[in-house]
Amino acid sequence: MYSSRELVILNTIKSLDITPTMFKNANEKYHNIANFLSEHGIEADFYPQGSFALGTVVRPNAKDDNAAYDLDAVCQVTDAKKNLTAKELFNKVRSIFEGSDLYNDKIKVYPKCITIEYSDIGGAKFSIDIIPAVDEEEVIKNEQRLQSNRPDLIVTAIAIPKHNQINYIWFTNNPRGYKQWFDEINKPYKQFAEMTRQKVFESAYMVYDSVEEIPENLIRTSLQRVIQILKRNRDIYYASLENGDEIKPISAIITTIVAEMAKNANPAYSVFELLQFVFNEFNIYSNYMSLNEVEFKNKFSAKRVIEKRNGKWHISNPALPKDNLADSWNQNPDIPKYFFKWLKTAQEDIIASLHKANDAAFRVNLENAFGADVVQKTIGNRYKPEPPRTFNSNCDVRPWRI
Repeated sequence: MYSSRELVILNTIKSLDITPTMFKNANEKYHNIANFLSEHGIEADFYPQGSFALGTVVRPNAKDDNAAYDLDAVCQVTDAKKNLTAKELFNKVRSIFEGSDLYNDKIKVYPKCITIEYSDIGGAKFSIDIIPAVDEEEVIKNEQRLQSNRPDLIVTAIAIPKHNQINYIWFTNNPRGYKQWFDEINKPYKQFAEMTRQKVFESAYMVYDSVEEIPENLIRTSLQRVIQILKRNRDIYYASLENGDEIKPISAIITTIVAEMAKNANPAYSVFELLQFVFNEFNIYSNYMSLNEVEFKNKFSAKRVIEKRNGKWHISNPALPKDNLADSWNQNPDIPKYFFKWLKTAQEDIIASLHKANDAAFRVNLENAFGADVVQKTIGNRYKPEPPRTFNSNCDVRPWRI
C-alpha cells in the first residue's frame, strides 16, 4: 500500500508516460512504415528499441513539458553488410521516404537517423526516429562473444551507419540483445505487477475492449517505474545546469546500472522500496570519488556495476561487451562528478521528502524533482501553503455587538 505522497509521485510519473492511445497508435505507425518500405522494394525487419521497447518512456525535454515523445525504431534491411557501405544504406532508406508523397512533408533527416514527425495524438506529439541497420558480420559477433558473459545475446547484433563528422562508418549495436537481457531481469518484477492490468484497462477502456487486450508493454513494474523516476529527475536536474546537456548521463547508463542493481533486490519490492535500495547502492559507488581503484575494490569487492579499470571508468553494455557506456566519463571528469551529485540531490528530493512533516516543503521537493509545471498539472494546488489573509482597510468594519 502506497502513502498519499508516494501516490502523488507515481501519478506524476504516469502523467509523463506514453498513454495507451499513443502506444496503440505508435504500434500502428510501426506496421505502416514497415509495409510502406516493403511496397517500395526494401525488405526489412522494423522494430522498436530503447525506452519504447523497454517500457521506460518518459516525456523528454524538461525545459518544455509539451515536448514530443521520441520513439526509436530499427529498420534492419535484409541486405548483407558486405554488399553496401554505411553511407549507401543510410541514403537508400532516406531516399525512399524523401520520394514519397505520404512521408516527404513529415520527415527530417539527421546524421544518426531519419525522423518522422506526427501530429498531436492522444494529447501529445510524438516522432519516430528510424535507424537503418543490417545484420552484423559473423567475425565481429565472434569477437564480441569472446569477451561476453552472455554470448547468447550477441546473435542479434547489428551494424548501423554512424556519422563521424566526415562520412558514415559502421557501428555495432545490439538493441534486441539488450532488450532480452532487460526482460530477463524484469520478469520476476512483472509477476508482482500484473495486478495493475485492471487499472490500466479502466483508464483505457475506450482503446481496448477487454483486460486481456492490454499489451504487456503497458504494465509497469517497480523496476521500470524506478528508471522512469530517475530519468525524469535527471532531466530536471541537468536542465538547471549551464552545461547540463553536455554532461547529462545517457538513458542507457541509468537503465543498465539500475537493472544490474535490481538483480540483487527483492522483486516484491514496491517502487519506493526498490528506489531506496538503488540509492543505497549508488551511495556505495559514490565512494569512487574519494577512493582510488584499489581502495574501493578492497572495501567493496562485490560491487562491479560501476568500475574503474586501470584508472578508467567502465560500465559494461551487457549485450555488447566491447562497448563501454562510460567512455565519456573518461573524457570529461565533470560527468561522473555531477552524476553522483545528482543522485544525492535526487535522494533528498524524492525519498527524504516523503518523511517531511511540512506539506509545503514536500511540494517544493516534488517540484524540484519533477518540474513545477508537471506537478501543477498533476495535483493542482495540493500541498501548497494557504496564502495569508489580507485585511482590506477600505471596507466598513461592523462591530461584533452594538
